[in-house]
Amino acid sequence: MGGFSKEEVLGRLVEDVWALLEELCQSGFDAVHDSTLEGIREMAQLSGQFGMEYLGVLLGELAEGLDMRRHRLGRKRDGLAGVYARLNEYLYLCEEKVIYDDGWKYYANKVSQDAE
Repeated sequence: MGGFSKEEVLGRLVEDVWALLEELCQSGFDAVHDSTLEGIREMAQLSGQFGMEYLGVLLGELAEGLDMRRHRLGRKRDGLAGVYARLNEYLYLCEEKVIYDDGWKYYANKVSQDAE
């Protein structure tokens, strides 16, 4: 993604994953749309390409679990709620890191400009 800073790229990736999780929350784990499931799989692959392997692993677990859930009847004790919760926490921490990195970059540039 030429022309964009690392923070912008990661921020966009996090926003896109949040949007997918919101879609999932609206549809429910048992009635996930094909497009949402495909989007989760794509984001899992893209996350790994951008060096966010843990995010990719969590999204992969979520996609696999959601796909398996479609074929199961009865009580579902598959741990998907835990994966969903870890994803939410991870995305929140990613957002915080992007904000802190932006702030650090701003103040580091400010200090170097003031020194000149």
